[in-house]
Amino acid sequence: MVFGEAFLIMKIWILLGSIMLSQLSLAADVPGSSDLPEVERPSGSDIIRYAEGTRSAIRFPLERVERVNNRLVIDDELDIEGHVIDITYELGPREDYAIYMNKLESGLRQTGAEILFSCESRGCGVSGLWANSLFKVRELYGPNGNQIYFAVKLAGDTPRYLSAYGIERGNRRQYVHVRLVAPGIEQPGFQGAQILLADGRVILPVSFAGNRVSPESRAKIADIAADLQSLNPEDFAVVAYRAVTPSGTLNDAIDQS
Repeated sequence: MVFGEAFLIMKIWILLGSIMLSQLSLAADVPGSSDLPEVERPSGSDIIRYAEGTRSAIRFPLERVERVNNRLVIDDELDIEGHVIDITYELGPREDYAIYMNKLESGLRQTGAEILFSCESRGCGVSGLWANSLFKVRELYGPNGNQIYFAVKLAGDTPRYLSAYGIERGNRRQYVHVRLVAPGIEQPGFQGAQILLADGRVILPVSFAGNRVSPESRAKIADIAADLQSLNPEDFAVVAYRAVTPSGTLNDAIDQS
């Protein structure tokens, strides 16, 4: 009888321990995050960063990423407007990022996905640009020789694009960043990032009252900021011109500056 009670107590403790471990595993993911149905989660991984929203000028690289004359240069890329989901996984100790990336790419290909581009090691370019300029996730920065990337167009009637970037850092920690983009989602009225990328300049729809932004333009500032946040802040500048002559036009202000 005593042996039976001890065995029952031991089973209860094992059950409680399993529940606590399960809860700790779930708690390791950032709040509000979730996996993509198209992507099998890396074994023993945690979601350390998660972002979701509608954006314009989403840069989807189809070539190596480099910096030329202090500018981010990608010879081939998709410039997409739509809904984007970004997930960053920190892999567990038993998962190898290279094996996982190969398995993920192979699995997507078997579902009918079209491989648009893939690279590894220094063929992907500069790791710091992927981490800080494109994905804006500092954990993805590592040796250029330890990176893997691929981009696919998913199967289906609705065009959707998925990319995955894997890296092993100098401290041996491994990360995989997955991005899913669904084009064609309705965008805010102002889409200046597209024009800026195409023409190198764009006139912001903002007017001034004296030395201050006019009241009717203040509501537009949030839309402008949301639109331009897809760009690297180091790659553009916002300049305000004011005409010297009363009732001067923008061209007058530029000429007189």
